[in-house]
Amino acid sequence: MMQKRGTWSMVIGIVAAVLLMAPGLAPAAEIGPYIGIGGTFAKQDFDTGDLDRELAGTGLSADFDDTWGLNVKAGYKFNRYVAAELALDYLPNFKWSVATRVGGTPLSGELTVDVMAWTISAKISPFDSQKIKPYFVVGGGIMHASADATVSTPWASASSSDDETDLCGKIGLGVDFFVTDQVSLGLEGAYFAGFNDLDIIGFRPRFYTVTAGVAYHF
Repeated sequence: MMQKRGTWSMVIGIVAAVLLMAPGLAPAAEIGPYIGIGGTFAKQDFDTGDLDRELAGTGLSADFDDTWGLNVKAGYKFNRYVAAELALDYLPNFKWSVATRVGGTPLSGELTVDVMAWTISAKISPFDSQKIKPYFVVGGGIMHASADATVSTPWASASSSDDETDLCGKIGLGVDFFVTDQVSLGLEGAYFAGFNDLDIIGFRPRFYTVTAGVAYHF
């Protein structure tokens, strides 16, 4: 609980720091390409209903940890209102660990899911603002998810792995703050959803993200 509270305090601190910079911001470049990079906090929202039903009666539930990752993007602004953006989000190490006893025998297990999502999105800024540009983003793409599972007892262990690539969707809100006419700081919240189950675990990877980053506008 303390770790999650600290994570959200860090996110709020980033927002406050960027807002304090607003009075000195510069006009945005209206047309042209841009590239950017940022760090991402991802909160899992995995659809684990089928897995939880399989665990019914064991006292266990599929409660995965949240994780941190990387966002890299490139886009093109057609005008001050509309841009197209290609993004890569790499989010490793969504993890579920369990330790229990079966018939008096200690048993431990770990399931780790790594996600990589390539998306292309429409980025729309509905307000005629040059320095602070709020926007919403909607798009889709390809999500690659890999899972590694390990189960161990004092005498033996077994492992399995699987990976799958499928379609996904993305929707979100964000804001860009232009510190010069070519450099912007950005903050974006988004929701990603895979369209199909990952076979090894039987659920769809879904998660919320909060990304803070910097972009250069040519």
